[in-house]
Amino acid sequence: MKKYFSYALSGAIALVSMYVFTACSSSDDTLAEQPKETNPNYNPDTGEVLTKFVFNVATGNTTRQTSAATQATSSDVFRGINSAVLLSFKQADDSKHISAATTADKRYDLESIMSSGSIDQTNSHRVIETSLPLNTNSLILYGKAIQPTPADYEAYGHLEDFTIADPTATGLDMSKTNIELASRINGNLDNYQKIGNLLGGILTCIMHSNLDGDHKSAVTFQGNPVVYPDGIYWSSYANPGGTSPVTPAHDLYALEKKLADVYKEMTNIRDTEGELRGGCAHSLIYTIQAIWSVINEIRAAQPFCKEEAVAQALANHIHNRIGNYFNGTVPTTGAEVTGVSIKTATDQIISAFAADTAWPTEAGTKPSSFSSISSLNLNQFPEEMYHLPAGAAHYKFDSTKQQFIYQQDYNTSAVGGGSFNVTSYYYPAELCYFGNSPIRTASAQVRPADYPNGVSTWKNDASWNSNWSGTHVVSSTQAVAMKNNINYGTSLLKTTVQYGAAIIYDNNHNIQHYKDNTIAPTDEPNKAITVGATSFQLKGILIGGQSKKVGWNYLPKAVTAPETNPVGYVYDNVLASTSIPKTEKSDPNYTLVFDNFNATAANASPSQPQDKVYVALELINNTGEDFYGEHGLIRNEGTFYLIGELDPASKAPTWADSDHPLPPYNADGTTNKVSRVFIQDYMTSVNFKIGEYSLQHAYLTVPDLRYSALTLGLSVDMNWETGIDFGDIVIGGGEITTP
Repeated sequence: MKKYFSYALSGAIALVSMYVFTACSSSDDTLAEQPKETNPNYNPDTGEVLTKFVFNVATGNTTRQTSAATQATSSDVFRGINSAVLLSFKQADDSKHISAATTADKRYDLESIMSSGSIDQTNSHRVIETSLPLNTNSLILYGKAIQPTPADYEAYGHLEDFTIADPTATGLDMSKTNIELASRINGNLDNYQKIGNLLGGILTCIMHSNLDGDHKSAVTFQGNPVVYPDGIYWSSYANPGGTSPVTPAHDLYALEKKLADVYKEMTNIRDTEGELRGGCAHSLIYTIQAIWSVINEIRAAQPFCKEEAVAQALANHIHNRIGNYFNGTVPTTGAEVTGVSIKTATDQIISAFAADTAWPTEAGTKPSSFSSISSLNLNQFPEEMYHLPAGAAHYKFDSTKQQFIYQQDYNTSAVGGGSFNVTSYYYPAELCYFGNSPIRTASAQVRPADYPNGVSTWKNDASWNSNWSGTHVVSSTQAVAMKNNINYGTSLLKTTVQYGAAIIYDNNHNIQHYKDNTIAPTDEPNKAITVGATSFQLKGILIGGQSKKVGWNYLPKAVTAPETNPVGYVYDNVLASTSIPKTEKSDPNYTLVFDNFNATAANASPSQPQDKVYVALELINNTGEDFYGEHGLIRNEGTFYLIGELDPASKAPTWADSDHPLPPYNADGTTNKVSRVFIQDYMTSVNFKIGEYSLQHAYLTVPDLRYSALTLGLSVDMNWETGIDFGDIVIGGGEITTP
């Protein structure tokens, strides 16, 4: 996200009555003890005192955080607060904040309580009239920063739900609070799956091109007809013996071998080792361009034998089939095909696929019913179309069905149980506010100008005069203030990136050795890439381990069946800085996330580690050349992913003062100081380093960030700046062992 975390997560809330009351009374005040005529703002029918609601938001730096942690710099314009909800409580014990889900006494829907740019360091008050029940002794405030008009979910985050103590339920039960990240697919899963079925079906038909049955063509060599056997498919050339399907007693001829190599490269996917192929439109276009260029070489070649003439006939079938679905400039000289794109008339592509007779019988019924996607431009799938990372679309090859299948439920890197689908990609969180506090009360008239300004003064008891001696509302109360400051309900990730070496190496040797294990250790060396300021571009940041739902305390919400709380990825693709300098750290990027406290991790004891979090950097290869990553070739201008691990056991936060209690709470209301990667109201800082061998761990698709069996490609330096600052994290660590 761009830097929209710029104002202090602090603030103060106060309630001020409109008139001076003449007497103080105990928490047991009744109408008989406090006559109405001496208390014009006390309503005996409701048992409430009419007050003015005054709150203060501190601007600029605070004693706890640098300006970089405040929305994200103190120079940014305050965005305001809306969707505000105030809840009042009567607890048995004064001077306590709420430490467990309970039932509120009253709910106040305040809506927009501060407009954008409405405060600065010298003017931070806003007064709202409201009323409080007698004996109220604690308050909770919720709110969100105001979205621009029209809303910009990419840059400012997006919540699907912001329900506070569900007012439609019986009683104001805090456990009914639901604050929920929004899925990026936003109800478009059905169309997403149809596009995957169509693109996978197109690949299936292309790679299943054949010279069998109705597809058989008349072939001549040097003017003479060629008789060749039935049942020749593209796959026939990739037979284990490496022999010609036309003359099985002979090794593959040159043009036949070209067909065999392309087929093997397309279908030999190491899915058991975690490989899936990038299936976004851009990746698919690169793939088709490479296939089409080889096919065009075969079409333009001069066959030297009948076997090559048959191979050329099949190449013509493949060429025609590709042309049904893709545009491209195809030189008659057999040179490289250029200008490849998916045809924009998707309805024609759908018709061509329906009529394509190369569908393998092993794959069963051909997918159909594509009318709902007939007007979509498939070249925009899935990034521009659904605001998803490029690597969210990927495919595998089912050798039994002879079918290319776009994964709907997937375990991207084959590194753990369970499955995600594309609904698991979330927008970043919105900037949320949370105030949870006991109260101060005064029995004398208080003007807004008399309230302390700023975090440090507000929390300092010496800043409050002797009038502020009460701890709960009585009928003579004239002013009420929240004792604790308002803080952010969200967490903030600050990310920087730099190179850890001037020369970095790809994974060429290991990839080539996988294809041919006779390659000597000194053959096929890894490519050495000298990095520069434009070698790689940061495109997005993916953060794993994010619960879709948080509860009243902004911690992951415990749910009961059949309700679920899926864990997914926050994807941030609106970055203030996308460049990676050659010799220094990049400018920081900021991403809003939720606290990832795991209540079941070793009983959530401070002495036991919480969950690791995996972060993937989405990068663009701008080196001007292709290189090999973890499993395959990453094209120039192609997208790839590097992963870093954030381990909270490796660092410790600097905990806030005792007057800033944060969830999770102990029984006495103090903070349960469990170190974790993301802590509510704190900033976690990470510097990722692209090390000497990081590219050997580059993924073409979004890795499954849930599991530790991933191959890491980034070195991480993580530290706490009040929150954790992880410092340098080199992606992937050491070099892959050379066979």
